Amino acid sequence: MVLASPRPTVDLAPVVAHLRATLGERATISLLHDTIVLDVERDHLVDAARLVRDDPLTACDLYSVNAGVDLGDGELRSVTFVRGTGTHVFVMLRTPCTELDPHVPTLSGIWTGADWTERETYDMFGIVFDGHPDLRRVFLEESFPGHPLRKSFMPPRSDARGG
Repeated sequence: MVLASPRPTVDLAPVVAHLRATLGERATISLLHDTIVLDVERDHLVDAARLVRDDPLTACDLYSVNAGVDLGDGELRSVTFVRGTGTHVFVMLRTPCTELDPHVPTLSGIWTGADWTERETYDMFGIVFDGHPDLRRVFLEESFPGHPLRKSFMPPRSDARGG
């Protein structure tokens, strides 16, 4: 068995060219295997997301997941994966924020599936999704100190740790 990188099932070159022409300076667009990657600042995230959902070349109607990333230097990223079930186009939307200003607009108004996964990212990374209809912790108690998947997180002392 040979393992290989995923290959696109559709020709992505015209899709990427169209997105570059449409989004212009509002996003940096690249390809990662079979996925179109949009690096977009938070001020343009909602517009870019609406475009990949509504444009017939992408038609990303399936919201897959949101993940947080801690780059370890104070920079965080919200990373959203969506897919066009009819177009077979995969798109990754990456939006930076910082530990000191961890705000990113919610995409729950564009894809209802964003509701739960944005809550998970908030809980684990502390990224605040502005405009989210019910942003609260999913796994941990509201009183839990910090966000455990941040590189800067120090677990609270407890009897279990001998503290």
